[in-house]
Amino acid sequence: MNKKICLMIACATIFAGCSLSPKLTTTYVESSDISALGFDVDDNNTTTISDKWWEGYGDETLNSLVEEALGNNKDLEIALLNISLARASLAIKESDRYPTLSAQGGTSRTQTSEEAFSSQGRRVTYNDFSLSAILSYEVDLWGKISSANAAAKADLLSSKATADGVRLSLASGVVDSYFILLSLKEQLSLVKQTIQTREETFELTKTRFEAGIERESTLAQQESLLSSAKITKNNIEQQIATTGSALGILLGRDVKGLLADKNIATETLPNDISVPNNIPSNILENRPDIEASFQQLVSSNELIGVARSAYFPSLSLSALFGLNSYEADNLFRSSARTWNVGATLAAPLIDFGKTSNNVEIAKISKDIAAINYEKTVLNAFSEVYNAMTSRILLEENLKNAQDYEKAIKRTLELVNYQYEAGYVDYLSVLDAQRSLLNAQLSTIQTRQALLSSGVALFKSLGGGWDKSKLN
Repeated sequence: MNKKICLMIACATIFAGCSLSPKLTTTYVESSDISALGFDVDDNNTTTISDKWWEGYGDETLNSLVEEALGNNKDLEIALLNISLARASLAIKESDRYPTLSAQGGTSRTQTSEEAFSSQGRRVTYNDFSLSAILSYEVDLWGKISSANAAAKADLLSSKATADGVRLSLASGVVDSYFILLSLKEQLSLVKQTIQTREETFELTKTRFEAGIERESTLAQQESLLSSAKITKNNIEQQIATTGSALGILLGRDVKGLLADKNIATETLPNDISVPNNIPSNILENRPDIEASFQQLVSSNELIGVARSAYFPSLSLSALFGLNSYEADNLFRSSARTWNVGATLAAPLIDFGKTSNNVEIAKISKDIAAINYEKTVLNAFSEVYNAMTSRILLEENLKNAQDYEKAIKRTLELVNYQYEAGYVDYLSVLDAQRSLLNAQLSTIQTRQALLSSGVALFKSLGGGWDKSKLN
């Protein structure tokens, strides 16, 4: 018997750890695919993603808002709890690698039957006391336990990447909302100054009209221009309230308290970031969604091996060492010692397709995960391309907007001279004033759009970039 047990253990040692999971050949991102986006395809150096990329804008208020959001956001809290769940699940799978040791004790009093075959017409009453330790261990013959453990590890990494994705989206949302809010405040300040100027001009025109110097049509035109500016002011204030509400949700704050915060009283947009020209292609591997979907693919692939292992026998080893006596006083004597060592080999015979269907389900789940991974990578390329293209166009648009604003300012100066000299009517002056306000608002909006495109680029790359490694 001992020789048979030793033979089983030897066989278990030989087959233990043999994985039935298929080899996963899917890779991350091919350099040749991303070179068209303007990246450096030399992947010898790995670029580190900055955890606090928003600090590159040099705005302390922005830094504090992002940190506040990361500390209060409920979606991020849920993502972090999911990491804890995945870590606990991994600990359970890892514990399956090792033997389990349990203690068992019991006491009973038994009376036999006089009618039983073995009683020979006698009735016996006796006590039974036992105390034992039981050691059990399932040999990982076909890599089922190791594959399940690998799948759990991948699930944990996927949960961590998902949390990073939530963190990145949250930070991006706060930064973008903050820039929009500053842009609206800058626009509001400009419109308020314009309204004040137009009110003064309207009162002067009204006085000139009452004195018979100015025509009524000029007064009406000036009044319409003033009303138009007031409408623009109300629209901007409504947008400020909406943007503040969205930012307040991200921060977990009341919108009224947020808009009244003196730290957000600034009305000036920060300078735009400078994008390096030699960002390596492997930076996309740092995108949380790519990492999460890849680890989900790894997990699904390992679970195929777990499902396949059900086709083959399982081997369990067990050992019992303890004490047994019919009298409590004799329980701890050496003569009460008892032990048992054994092995159980269980092999499937007929399961009516249960195992094959489980394997098929695992394969289909892996195929779905592979498609999802490929979709995630393609989406990443699209987002990076759109962000970089948008920045190029917005940089050009900002220059054009600034040039247009300068031209309109000069036009207004010339029209004022011509009006005072009597060469043009006041309608030309009003048109130039209206165009100047629109040009100034457009410049502010384009600056904000350029900043937002930088945020989109940060997000599409999975964060920022370590400038010290791009020189």
